[in-house]
Amino acid sequence: MNFHRIEHLNRQDVQIDELVVHSYEMGLYLAEVDFDQRKAFIIDDETGRPKKFHSIEQVKDAFGDATIRKAYLCHQSAYDEMVGAADKTDNTLKVPLFGSVEPG
Repeated sequence: MNFHRIEHLNRQDVQIDELVVHSYEMGLYLAEVDFDQRKAFIIDDETGRPKKFHSIEQVKDAFGDATIRKAYLCHQSAYDEMVGAADKTDNTLKVPLFGSVEPG
């Protein structure tokens, strides 16, 4: 399983290609980073599992020293799973976030 650690990425000499913040219920967020051609979630050093964030600001602060080229908030709605609804389609919402810089 691929993973990244914040302490390896939150440095001035690091340029992250893409940061995707996945939004889940009750203010829970997981950060997925594309760095050095490797896409993986940030893990918690204590648990070895994906690190849980409780706000977008907490994610932003965690990567305060790194350069982030593109950043997105990604959310999938569960409302399409309601009884009588049409077959499930991809309802992923992907919104640009802080510091998104297009390559130039």
